[in-house]
Amino acid sequence: MLDGSIEVEQTFLSFRRAMTQMLRAPLMQRPILSSDQFVLDYLRAQMAYDPIERFRVLFLNAGNELIADEVMGVGTVSAVQAWPREILKRCLDLEATALLLVHNHPSGCSKPSPADRDLTERIVKAASSLSVIVHDHLVVARKGTTSFRMAGYL
Repeated sequence: MLDGSIEVEQTFLSFRRAMTQMLRAPLMQRPILSSDQFVLDYLRAQMAYDPIERFRVLFLNAGNELIADEVMGVGTVSAVQAWPREILKRCLDLEATALLLVHNHPSGCSKPSPADRDLTERIVKAASSLSVIVHDHLVVARKGTTSFRMAGYL
C-alpha cells in the first residue's frame, strides 16, 4: 500500500513541476509587470495554497525581464521574515536593477499586515540607496492578491 501512495505523490509532484514550467514560460524574455495576468497566475500557482508563509523575490534586469525567482524567507503559518540586506546582496550578485516582492498568506486573506508594510518600507529604502527599483509587493492568498502599489502602500 505504501508503494502506491509514493507513486501518487510522485505523480502529483511531476504534475506540479510541469505546471510551474508551463506558467513560468510566458514570463521569460518579456517585461514583468505586477498587474500582468501571467505573473499573477504563476505566483498564485506557486504560493496561494502553501501552508506556511514564504517570501520570494523576482529579480529583474533593466528591461524588467526576469533574471531569477528566489525564495528569500520561509516562515510559519502566520509570519515570515526576510532581511533587506540579504535581498539587496543577492540583487547585486545578479546585477538586477529592479525587484518584485511577493509573499503569501496561508490564512486566505491577502490584506497586508502592519509588519508586511514595515518590511516593504525597509526594503524600498535599502534598494533606493543602491538605485534599485521596487516595482511592487504582492500578497498572494487563496482569496486573491493584493498589490501594495495599487493599495497605495508603495
